[in-house]
Formats: sequence, structure tokens, C-alpha cells
Amino acid sequence: MKVGLSLLYLAGSSLKQMYADLERMADECSIWELVDDGNLKLDDDALRRLKEYASTYGFEYSLHAPFTDLNIASLNPEVRRLSLKAVEKAIQKAWKLNAGIVVIHPGFKGALEYFFPGKSLQVNLKAIRKLLSLAEELGVRLALENMPKGSWAILSTVEDFEGFFVEEGLEGLGLALDVGHALTIGQVEAFLKKFKGKISHVHLHDNLGEEDSHLRIGAGKVDWNSTLKALKEAGFSGYLIVESVQQPYQSLKTLKELLEKV
Repeated sequence: MKVGLSLLYLAGSSLKQMYADLERMADECSIWELVDDGNLKLDDDALRRLKEYASTYGFEYSLHAPFTDLNIASLNPEVRRLSLKAVEKAIQKAWKLNAGIVVIHPGFKGALEYFFPGKSLQVNLKAIRKLLSLAEELGVRLALENMPKGSWAILSTVEDFEGFFVEEGLEGLGLALDVGHALTIGQVEAFLKKFKGKISHVHLHDNLGEEDSHLRIGAGKVDWNSTLKALKEAGFSGYLIVESVQQPYQSLKTLKELLEKV
């Protein structure tokens, strides 16, 4: 398992601040999850600079595809095309950066779901197959993230994913297990047991079990000892990415200390 830090905490900041933090933390963290969204959206200059950092500091990257106002399962064809195009561009950026993995969100149900029940699920599956095909063509690993509690989410529970992963054409798709999201539906242990061979990426942050608040590790109700032990026993060897928005550096330090005790 390799420990890294998501730059989500800088989503409202700037690329300039991102560069400053990467340089300042180079001795403390060598694995970074880039967030291709908001003020951190990666342009050509950012890609060039990040490649230089990888060469200079030995950085490894994962990349979180954009998610703001996007819905790959939208029943509005124009919104769906725009959403797919944005995620496809992120996959291509990951390829250029030699990123270890790309994390994507599933789609969600919209207002028309009432008139076309189950249609969003079908559209979501078709969209993910298309994204996976592009990723595999480029040699990029793709991982689908479980969503927090909420009636809008298409894929949030263990049961949702059980029905999804049996579909054809998804063999190369991994699960990006978001521990904080799983806690909001009370299924952290269930996800770890059911999908231990499918988990290819992990997001770590805390909450009180009700809202997806991205607290620092240890500030909520996640049982970190049992969670990390389960991942170790399952033979997980991917990235453990701290996604705390509050006190991200302290969370990174805490995670390293917890892993030493597991």
C-alpha cells in the first residue's frame, strides 16, 4: 500500500498554490491525487509542469476526473455528451502524465427518472463501458467510486455495486472505495468484505456517519484500525489517498502512524 494525498482541499484555490504545496511537501509526500476540476483544472502548462515534478521529485499521480455539474447518466443527451467529453479528456490527461489510475464518479438520477424508471442505470452502464474502452486503449486504469448516502446516487451501496459489476464488459474496471462515503450508509465493513478483490484504489477521510464532510482522519466514526487491517489482509497494494479537506497534512501524518501499528 502506498500513501498519498488528494489535492481536493485546494479545489477553491489555484494552480499556483498547488505548485507551491507540491514543492513544499515533496519530502513528506510523493504520491498525489490530482483533481481535474474547479480552479485545479489541468491545462497544457500544468501537465508539463507536473511531468517535470515527477522527474525531479519522483512523484506518482492518480487523477480524479471532473465531477462538478456533470452527469454521465443524464437522460438529456446534450448534458450526457458534455459530461462524457469532460471525463474522456481527463483520461487522456492521465495518460500523458503516466498517472497510476483515474477515478470517476458514476452518474445520478435526474428529474426524468420518474417517467423512465431504471433508464439512468442503463445509460450509466453504457457510458462507463465507453469510458473504460478508451482507458484500456490508452493503457490507463479506471476505477469507479462509490457515492455517499442520497436518493440521487445510482451507485452507493454494496447492493448497487453487486448488481453493476456482474454486467458484461466491466472486467477491467476497478472499485475506488471511498471509506467516508461508505460510512454514510453504514457499509464500510461490507464493502471491504464483498469487494476485496475488486478494490483498486482507496479514498480516506472521516465523518460522523451522516454527512460526507471530509473531516481529518480520526475526527469521525470510521474504525481506522479495522479498516486498514482489512485492506492489508485482502492484499491491497494500490494507493491509499487521504481526501480530507480539513487538516489534510495532519491526516496524512495520522494515516502513516496508523499503518505502522497495523
